[in-house]
Amino acid sequence: MTTPNPSSDASLQLSVLRDDAALAALQADWEQLEEQAPTAGRYVTCSYVRLAWKHLRQPGNELYVITVREAGRLIGLLPLVRVTERHYRLQLKVLRHIGIWEGERPGVLALGEPDRIWAAAWRLLMQRRADWQVLDLRELDPLSWPLRELQRPKHGFSAQLLADIGAPYQLLSGNWADHEAQRNAALRLHRENSLQRLEQALPGLCIGVAEQPDDVLVAFDRYLALERALVQQGGGVTIGADAHRVAFYREWLPKLAERGDAAVWLMGDGDTDVAALIRLRAGRVWIERHACYAPEHARFTPSLLLALEALRRSFSNSLLTECDVVNLREPGGELPSYTHWYGGRRPTQRLSVWNLRSRLAPVALLRWVRQLRGGATAVAPGA
Repeated sequence: MTTPNPSSDASLQLSVLRDDAALAALQADWEQLEEQAPTAGRYVTCSYVRLAWKHLRQPGNELYVITVREAGRLIGLLPLVRVTERHYRLQLKVLRHIGIWEGERPGVLALGEPDRIWAAAWRLLMQRRADWQVLDLRELDPLSWPLRELQRPKHGFSAQLLADIGAPYQLLSGNWADHEAQRNAALRLHRENSLQRLEQALPGLCIGVAEQPDDVLVAFDRYLALERALVQQGGGVTIGADAHRVAFYREWLPKLAERGDAAVWLMGDGDTDVAALIRLRAGRVWIERHACYAPEHARFTPSLLLALEALRRSFSNSLLTECDVVNLREPGGELPSYTHWYGGRRPTQRLSVWNLRSRLAPVALLRWVRQLRGGATAVAPGA
């Protein structure tokens, strides 16, 4: 079902997609928008959203995909999901990005300026305020439209602002030799010694890169095997604990690999894997999405060594501009971390907008006071 809604900008037509059939019908326009958009984040693409909705949704979740058209042409899209959560003994309808399920910094998909799409989507959400009580936007970039415009939303809304994750990244200007030389001597020595010790333990040590759809699936199974070994050692997992996430990646990785947008890296001696890395590409940026290691070789930090080799090779690719880190599993303790090797940090923030024209007003006020006492940035209801 597609529900239209007018916008105060007469040139725009807004709709909310609420079911699978409407999502499928939008595919051609959506993929055309991806091809034409200046920047198309990985987690607002049609392929990602449809597969995430298929595999990762929970009972009771509802689609809430906002589309923006101009003269009939799709120019923007904000893929949300509506979930029901219980807070303070009340059932709340919460809207948040689908792209937060297995992604990062999803944002909007826009043909032109993202601000125009954000503003149009917010106008629609104000008009349809009966549909929701909380708009929960996570991992927002500091200069994004919601952070500039919705911290003091007025019109019977309240906002709360919290710090979110700070994702490491590395620009690929220059070369690896210069980048390595800028790290401190202890860090460089640790990498060199760890690699030498690992090569002594596994004389046939090598790195393999699976990039074709069938090869990616085989390598993904080997990644999951390493995760199972971590579970047995009490190290936890990043994917394998949830069969739905496994199914999602089994279907998504080959689709990405067909376009050259996914690879699974393996480090081992041919018989024994000691580390694995899942990489996703978004335009000219590689995303280090998941990594794990064999617990019996943890002292050599093999997942760090593998990630650094991927970073080293990325410097030599003139088509790439950046490597981002989302989730790399490493041994704990005092060992050097991959974060020491990436020069930048991209802080993000989480913005919650509360709809106060309801019985939730006193609850929102109580929550605001508690967050304020806890040190969060908040805006009083009605401000």
